[in-house]
Amino acid sequence: MRKLLKTIDSVNEWLGRKMKWVVFFLILVVCSEVVMRYVFNSPTSQLPVIQTWTGTSLYILSFGYVLLHKGHVRVDVLHTRFSTRLKATMDVILWFVFFLPAIGFLTWSGWNWMIHAWVSHERSQITYWYPPMAPVRTIVFIGLVCFLLQGIATVYRDFHTAVKGEQYD
Repeated sequence: MRKLLKTIDSVNEWLGRKMKWVVFFLILVVCSEVVMRYVFNSPTSQLPVIQTWTGTSLYILSFGYVLLHKGHVRVDVLHTRFSTRLKATMDVILWFVFFLPAIGFLTWSGWNWMIHAWVSHERSQITYWYPPMAPVRTIVFIGLVCFLLQGIATVYRDFHTAVKGEQYD
């Protein structure tokens, strides 16, 4: 089990580190569009779509990395006052109440949207460029799967802590 958890952690760590480079690409694309629009008075139809898809990829592929490093927003008003065991117990309960239904549903929906995009050769209707939607829908699905797997790894560790009272490494 440790090897599986380490593999999930490693995949999300690797993806998170690679997304740092996507930030630079996104900045380049945004700046290019600004220059094209305001300096040359020649806006493009492609760059706004590329910006949106790059931003989507950046966010969705970073979710697992952020969860791995406990960077998601949480309400710590009460949580910080509890013992490690009680925190872990609350995290397990809340994982089943909120995380699993929400991310499970999004992952399932992402799968359906991805398959639909590939089978129907779906195209974006945002511009006359009509780029294919399948690649970005696939990236969203992959990001959601990584996030869900990191969530499973996290709840496994939290469950161990709740039962045994010690951190799982």
